[in-house]
Amino acid sequence: MSSIFLYDSIMSLSNPFDMITDVNDSKHFWKIAVRITKLWFVHKPPNSGHLEMVLMDSKGHKIQVSVVKEEFNRWRDYLVEHDTYMMQNFDVILNDFEFKACNHLYRMEFNTDTIVERLICPAIPLFEYKFKNFAEIVAGQFSSYLLIG
Repeated sequence: MSSIFLYDSIMSLSNPFDMITDVNDSKHFWKIAVRITKLWFVHKPPNSGHLEMVLMDSKGHKIQVSVVKEEFNRWRDYLVEHDTYMMQNFDVILNDFEFKACNHLYRMEFNTDTIVERLICPAIPLFEYKFKNFAEIVAGQFSSYLLIG
């Protein structure tokens, strides 16, 4: 887990990475270059805690990730909010949470085979905002189940 790779242009013709919008449960091997935009710990006593994240790719697309208790200790000190990483070998499952951190149909879950490497990738923006028009808010045209826009 100590390697750092430099990848200057995520948009190169030989792009080895999948985009978050393409991630679904139709295949088992995905390789993505992402920035952790949000990272938080969830603790529900008496159970042990787990880690939740929102990842963003170079196009600003986002997906929610869960690092469950079995993998929590392995990753909690390695993953840093706002840093960029290459991730592969994770599970993709339907995002059936009642309240979602992003609007992707699927979410990711780390497993024992998940690989994460630090990646220096300036092509992935630090922030990506999608503001709602005030008229849409007044008209109730928003997702009430969405925690982060």
